[in-house]
Amino acid sequence: MKMIWAVIRPESAQRVITALDNAGIGGMTRIHVTGHGREMGITFGSVHYTEIPKEMLMIVVPDSEVAKAVMIIRTEAKTGSKNAPEEGTIGDGKIFITYVEDSFAIRTAGKTAGSSKA
Repeated sequence: MKMIWAVIRPESAQRVITALDNAGIGGMTRIHVTGHGREMGITFGSVHYTEIPKEMLMIVVPDSEVAKAVMIIRTEAKTGSKNAPEEGTIGDGKIFITYVEDSFAIRTAGKTAGSSKA
């Protein structure tokens, strides 16, 4: 199993969630976060904001679903521009993938499906 952490623009979050649900990839946690990457914040007038609102999606999927989930996130979260719609824009987000050794359901206290030692 793998955990996908996707930090994306808030305006892209629902589009990404809907596309993942439609592809049969459900069960995720949505977290409102702030931060910045290479864009180093944003300036309005004379005020510079270093903390930009983002959404983080936390999704656990079987290894066989990782590529599909990442492609959906990349496709739906990419904003592009009129001049280059196939390319994204700085600040579109980042996807991290980590290994999940085990998972347990709190309600039943048992290992969940897909757990490495089920």
